[in-house]
Amino acid sequence: MWALLITLLLTVNIGGQVSGQQVVVDPAPPKPVAIDITQLQKQAISGDAAAQFTLAKAYETGNGVKQSAEQAATWYRKSAEQGNAQAENSLGVMYWIGNGVDQDKKQAVQWYRKAARQGDATAMFNLGAAYYNGEGVDTVNDTLAYAWFILSSDAGSETGRDAARRSKSDRGPGAFKDACFVIGELYEKGEDLPKNIALASSWYRKAAEQGHAQAQLGLAHLYLNAKDYREAFRWCESAAKGREPEGHFCLGYLHQRGLGAKADGKTALKEYEEAARWGNASAMLAMGRMLANGDGTKQDRPRGFIWYFLAARRGNQEALSAATALRASMGEKEWKDTQKKLKGQGFDTKSVDEVFAGKGPQPQ
Repeated sequence: MWALLITLLLTVNIGGQVSGQQVVVDPAPPKPVAIDITQLQKQAISGDAAAQFTLAKAYETGNGVKQSAEQAATWYRKSAEQGNAQAENSLGVMYWIGNGVDQDKKQAVQWYRKAARQGDATAMFNLGAAYYNGEGVDTVNDTLAYAWFILSSDAGSETGRDAARRSKSDRGPGAFKDACFVIGELYEKGEDLPKNIALASSWYRKAAEQGHAQAQLGLAHLYLNAKDYREAFRWCESAAKGREPEGHFCLGYLHQRGLGAKADGKTALKEYEEAARWGNASAMLAMGRMLANGDGTKQDRPRGFIWYFLAARRGNQEALSAATALRASMGEKEWKDTQKKLKGQGFDTKSVDEVFAGKGPQPQ
């Protein structure tokens, strides 16, 4: 069956300018292909998505029928609504340039996403161009643009390959690991791409091996979920060495539970405290629990309360609930001791009450 993929490609100068818009035909046949319009229309009307796409293309190009952008958009939509990736991308093109439909770049991007999720290389490029120029999306995002150019290139698009090459040249080789991390996230989340943990791991690893701390954590979390604690520990440790607070929190978690390393409450507290120094509320909560319950360390409820309080000040609701329960269980002497320690750290009763009332500061 004759099929011709026409897509909108933004001619991007990676230095920062868009030189224009153009419709590129790919692949380009040497001459128009004759089609049986009557038979094609019957197939399209019967609900054949491939025939609907081909009929739309015929109307768009005037091949065998009177050229009509409106009819093209109608048949692209019928095919796209059945999940035809080429039709989804082509309908996106129609919305992007306002051909046969009212121009709506946000609508265009929605259709590009549907096609890209199915592996359409040209739609992946179009998404990258949208993010590069900040059109049809919330804002310019060079890293996400680069990521989609790489995906487009890997899916076989020469245009995507050229855009990825120019992105790398413009932004420097260090940007590649950022893009790899983003691709890993796309595969792990399973929103704009089908969820694929093996591919997420592969892309995270590409970035992690170049020292990308967030990718190292992403890889560590995947290993945690797979219960491969030794590998999880290795990547958490790498992230911690890269001064990533969550890396220290992860090491604290593993040491506390003896996963991938010997159980060691003292080391767990040390790692949690390092993460807490950087404002990690989860680490503060974990320290509070260890101290309040005597879990892996000597019980110290006043200190536990202080860490709960510090986490609650950062908006952690679990810490607020834990602090509330701990305070209610304290006798007068223990509470006075706690207040004394709070005062030693610069907090008075009023500031504590404000947090409990939901009025306290919540730093970001």
